[in-house]
Amino acid sequence: MFQVGRRRLAWLGEDGVSLLVPVEADEGEMLSEAEPRTFSMAGQSGGCPLLRIHLAFVAEASLRRILEQAWRDRAPKWVQRSRSGAAMEAEPQLDEAEEL
Repeated sequence: MFQVGRRRLAWLGEDGVSLLVPVEADEGEMLSEAEPRTFSMAGQSGGCPLLRIHLAFVAEASLRRILEQAWRDRAPKWVQRSRSGAAMEAEPQLDEAEEL
């Protein structure tokens, strides 16, 4: 199980081959309709719709995007602020001379 604080971010499904992720209902429905072999709706947890991601079929980029969005939706704001500040500090800064 992946979690942020006490909030569950994603967890392995009972079938052992899929990942359950809380999502917005419209996003989950759109993904389920576009790629039914990879995505399906799996009920609710804590009043939030769950997206079932079939790991054998999902593209790495899609999985990364979904998990990042779930993190943004579920992580406390103070954690998000500290994370974005750390990311900004880690990015290399170019001098004007280096840009030319």
